[in-house]
Amino acid sequence: MENKPQKIKVQLCPADMTLDDAIASSRELTENIKNPMLASMCFTIGYTIGDSKEYLASIINGKDVYKLKDGESICIFAPTGSGKTKAIEQIALNMSKGEKVIILTNRRPCKVQLTKDLCKSFDWKNIPDELIDKIKFNNNIEIMTYQDFVRHKHRYHGKKMILICDECHCFAEDSTFTVYPQQMLNFLHGNLYNTKRIYITATPDDVLPAIWNIESLPDAELYPLTKDNLREVILKNPAKSETRIRHIYLMKTNWDYLTFRTYHPANRDILIKYINDNCENGKKSLIFINDIDSGAELQEQLNGSQHIYSDDDKRSELHEIAINEKFSSDSLITTKVAENGLSLHDEKLSMIAAETYDITVLQQVIGRARVNRRNPREITVLIPDYSLSQLGSIKGKLYMQLSDFMKAAENPDFAMQYLPQPNPYIYYDAVLKRPVVNDTGIKTIKHQLDYITNIIEEENIYPHTFIRRILSIYDKDILNIESLSISYNVKTECIKRINEAWETYKISERNDEAVKTLKESLKAACNETKAYPKEFKSNIQLDTVNEILRFAGIHEKVYKSTVYDIMKDSPTSCETSN
Repeated sequence: MENKPQKIKVQLCPADMTLDDAIASSRELTENIKNPMLASMCFTIGYTIGDSKEYLASIINGKDVYKLKDGESICIFAPTGSGKTKAIEQIALNMSKGEKVIILTNRRPCKVQLTKDLCKSFDWKNIPDELIDKIKFNNNIEIMTYQDFVRHKHRYHGKKMILICDECHCFAEDSTFTVYPQQMLNFLHGNLYNTKRIYITATPDDVLPAIWNIESLPDAELYPLTKDNLREVILKNPAKSETRIRHIYLMKTNWDYLTFRTYHPANRDILIKYINDNCENGKKSLIFINDIDSGAELQEQLNGSQHIYSDDDKRSELHEIAINEKFSSDSLITTKVAENGLSLHDEKLSMIAAETYDITVLQQVIGRARVNRRNPREITVLIPDYSLSQLGSIKGKLYMQLSDFMKAAENPDFAMQYLPQPNPYIYYDAVLKRPVVNDTGIKTIKHQLDYITNIIEEENIYPHTFIRRILSIYDKDILNIESLSISYNVKTECIKRINEAWETYKISERNDEAVKTLKESLKAACNETKAYPKEFKSNIQLDTVNEILRFAGIHEKVYKSTVYDIMKDSPTSCETSN
């Protein structure tokens, strides 16, 4: 019996694209988008990507956004400073037309700033600060935190509305310490056909699985797209009709304005001196820490510092910072309470120190310092260079955290009755009339565990793995990582390398090839450390070689000498040393 070739359904976007064109398009896509899952979503759904000097409002297509039907959604994934707030205003004001619009965000300061910015669009002036977070616009536009929304979700269940989910990365990030992300995701699942949804974040990587799970059909499996599996993914990926997402908007960013330096978390004294030196020059520093004890230690030794560790005890200070878009002290030490959404438009803010292993958190902290997208000021970012033992400690804490989650998940009724309420593991759903497990928190911690385990395995082979991954995200050079340390002395390093090159030359045959190697090594030491007062772009001469040696405290010289061929009595030149 003859075997007939099977037909394979291939979804191409646009539909008239040939398979070869699709492969070429997806190859270009993987070059522009580093996250394989996001690249795959963009290829399947369709996307628009803006230039690094453009703003979101200039690329958003009204047909994609304003004509969304009930049950449909779009995604806006753009870095901080690309005009997301303006885009939110534009969408809310143009889409509403009598429809209920709720703009959701995950931090109270962000809510305050969004409200303040929307007031400008309505030309409302002189709104008292204490009233600014209680305002409604046109009786149909409301700004809320996710926490407030889920607290009163029964009021909105089944009703038609437009949900603008700002800072939606919080569905994953915040799920490890609170249940509101799980409550919000459950609400979205239960209200797919009566809502229009717009997901907005600068850091979509961790939340992509949750968004795809909500917005796709049950069997629509998305395959990560890389430059090595283009044809395979194109043939396997679901059709656009199998997802409710109508379009994805992205923005490029030029990260040249960021300079990264590293520090060792165990060596606080050097970090504190480095930050104090920055502040003494009239600049400001933003310091993010994971725990209050670390913050208290820094607070005692940093000159003129301000600290905000929770929304409850520092609400008035947070409100003032949100309104003024700057803090008054030389440095601000804070935790997750001010890590998301807060915009700091302050030309004096020139340094950010972020003590976190979570790259999404790091990206969010860096985004607090707002710069002019077309002409950004320079920002120095201090990131922790974790040792293997410190990474092991982080992994151990994650295991303990996961264990607590799993115990509650195994016996929800027992956990509901005996664990303190509220807790991050479980909550009681009044509609379902039963305990609901925070599955999103479990998935997030498992993902973090896999990530840290991978870092540790790579660190055993290649030191500074965590640093290299961060630098790669921001398109920075991953060579000479040691030179990025704030305890690194460029002159000391330069002199060290000059001495090493000289010692290598001294035990060589001291012939032309050895002199050439010495010159190259000295040139590299001077140019790469930038400690020598000159930069060398071409071959250096012997006089310059000797000057560099003197710079390093070496009082020997390389001389040009003449060697005679005794048989022919004809001189030939070579370089040697005494």
